[in-house]
Amino acid sequence: AIATFEKLNGDYYDGAWRAQVVTGIIWPTMMFVGNIGYVLVAVIGGVLVTRRSITIGDVQAFIGYGRQFNMPITQLSGIANVIQLTIVSAERVFELLDEPEETPDAADAKVIAAPRGAVQFDHVSFRYKADVPLIDDLSLDIAPGQMIAVVGPTGAGKTTLVNLLMRFYDVDEGAIRVDGVDIRQLTRGGLRRMFGMVLQDTWLFSGSIRENIAYGRERASEAEIVRAAKAAQADHFIRTLPENYDTPINEALVRDLASGNF
Repeated sequence: AIATFEKLNGDYYDGAWRAQVVTGIIWPTMMFVGNIGYVLVAVIGGVLVTRRSITIGDVQAFIGYGRQFNMPITQLSGIANVIQLTIVSAERVFELLDEPEETPDAADAKVIAAPRGAVQFDHVSFRYKADVPLIDDLSLDIAPGQMIAVVGPTGAGKTTLVNLLMRFYDVDEGAIRVDGVDIRQLTRGGLRRMFGMVLQDTWLFSGSIRENIAYGRERASEAEIVRAAKAAQADHFIRTLPENYDTPINEALVRDLASGNF
């Protein structure tokens, strides 16, 4: 990982250095070329004026025209690095827009109103890349109320099982069923509302403790918020805070929690 980082960092350094050099050269070069044009107009115009071929007003007009012509070119050269960044950003935007759209729900997609919690993986196979095997012919039956743990090293496919269950990806072969219904026959919204997912990373949003607890359920009542806090063994701690459930989540609170000051 260190070697990879050093290589990427070196490539970025070389690219940034060259970009800064080119950007620093373009502006004075354009100014120099523009000034040469002024000098040529002044010298040649002066000679022609002394010979009474043109008037001094013609020379002034040429100088003005030259300035108007060179100014936008000079300004364009000054933002050459911004143009390059714009091109890179546009490539990223179009790369996102070119991604295939999510498969829409079936017209007759169902919603399980009262899920029991029976989950079945039936000969499931899935790969992120066609040439890199990940999950092949996996079968798993989970009964309602049963608690199981899936363990394994990083990259074994633990998170992928959850991603497939929530239909962030669709299986390549086989089927996943909830209460006997293939999840591809369910609406994505209805399917995902049946699950509660707790990720490894902890995310706290700006707002009060009450708002953070209620974030996962729309129109949660005060009793439901307190019941959730008690289930998480957090109610007593929350009530020791100055504003109880109305305590705002901010950097100071998070810092105190991390240092164990409470």
